[in-house]
Amino acid sequence: MTTTRAYHVLGFSFSFESDDTALVEVIDRCYRDLPAADGELSVLRAMSMPDGSYEVTLQHPSGEIEMCEGFVSRFGIVAVIAWEVNHRAELSRATWPVLHAAVTAGPLGAVALCGQSRSGKSTIAAAAAQLGWRHLSDDLAPIDVASLMVHPYARPIMLRSGGRGLLDELPDMPAGHGDYFGDEWFLAASELGAVAETSPVPLVAIVFLEWNDAAELVPISRAATLHALVLNSTTLGLSGEPVFRALEQLATVVPGYRLRFAHVSEAIELVRPLVGA
Repeated sequence: MTTTRAYHVLGFSFSFESDDTALVEVIDRCYRDLPAADGELSVLRAMSMPDGSYEVTLQHPSGEIEMCEGFVSRFGIVAVIAWEVNHRAELSRATWPVLHAAVTAGPLGAVALCGQSRSGKSTIAAAAAQLGWRHLSDDLAPIDVASLMVHPYARPIMLRSGGRGLLDELPDMPAGHGDYFGDEWFLAASELGAVAETSPVPLVAIVFLEWNDAAELVPISRAATLHALVLNSTTLGLSGEPVFRALEQLATVVPGYRLRFAHVSEAIELVRPLVGA
């Protein structure tokens, strides 16, 4: 059995272990931007099955073992691990407003780029990483409303083939690592050239992504911002009114924008003045 180092993400600390040494190396590379954990750990475990699939479990600090998923293919195993880490990290901040958003930052602060799956979040985050911008997340934006700081969650950036085709050349994976990816590739932001943040950054704007032929960044009203925040909140359903009140406060004090774009380069140039890059 081989084990990664211990990682800390929001309120969740974990290590990963498997009887597949190469898979452990893949996970360690993917999650290299997360800070080290100390203290009690959960252990995500992927065990090889006779049919070539994996069984994924989570061992809690108490010793209790929770079944996560069985019959996971080699091409799907990294995505399943990523989902489990996301889920546990999200639960650890269930009373916070956590947005479905990529977060990139510059000298002026951080911008949350909100959108559902296939809205371009991760592709824009990867393009910003290739420019050396500061990276906080490609998927979840946990916000401390009292301080108006967004906390980093530098999980690996997930890129599908369509998104990869819109970016500059990507770094080669180490030998054998590509065997663990299907259409969804996972790359650490630092592999792409980003500075991976480990501390909270002031939130200066909330941007809602929309594919469109004409590129523009349009300020939106507080009411429209709140409506869009509700649609892009991952914790509203977990905690209800406290999160809604926090979203109301965000909509009141943080500027909201609609970003329409057809090309990733257009999105980058429109976001650039917001972060001061």
